[in-house]
Amino acid sequence: MPEKRSLVDNIPLLDKTKAMKFIIYGLFVAILFGLMMMISRSIAGNASHWQTLATFENTLNYERGIYGYTDYLKRADQITQIYNWMNFQDAIFMNIARVGINIALVFILIGFLSFAVSESYEERTRRIFLIIAAMILFLVMFTTFFGSIIVSVS
Repeated sequence: MPEKRSLVDNIPLLDKTKAMKFIIYGLFVAILFGLMMMISRSIAGNASHWQTLATFENTLNYERGIYGYTDYLKRADQITQIYNWMNFQDAIFMNIARVGINIALVFILIGFLSFAVSESYEERTRRIFLIIAAMILFLVMFTTFFGSIIVSVS
């Protein structure tokens, strides 16, 4: 009769160094995608300031006679188009960053789960690792299933 295995026995066990690499790489990737989110938000947030400055410069160049009315209108259309792209890029990059951060959190989760099932730690430490892994799993599930709710640090 085969030995009955529990759920904890089925979790792949990584050694200490591999589990730590999973956590470090996951943190590194999460930081990179978080940085991408912050830059994207900054571009979208400052788009109106850029549009005001570009419109002022366009008007000034027209009034100085640097270019004619047709060029002034073409430049005004370009300014509006760039402004709209600066605002819209936020939606694209934020969704890409959310997926990247969730993937990074899965790597961190695997690292902490490996620490939690490792026999080389005492029971209390393993419980702490399991609690951290559960919180990360809850965070991933919460931000994945409820798209309008995000975790942001301002």
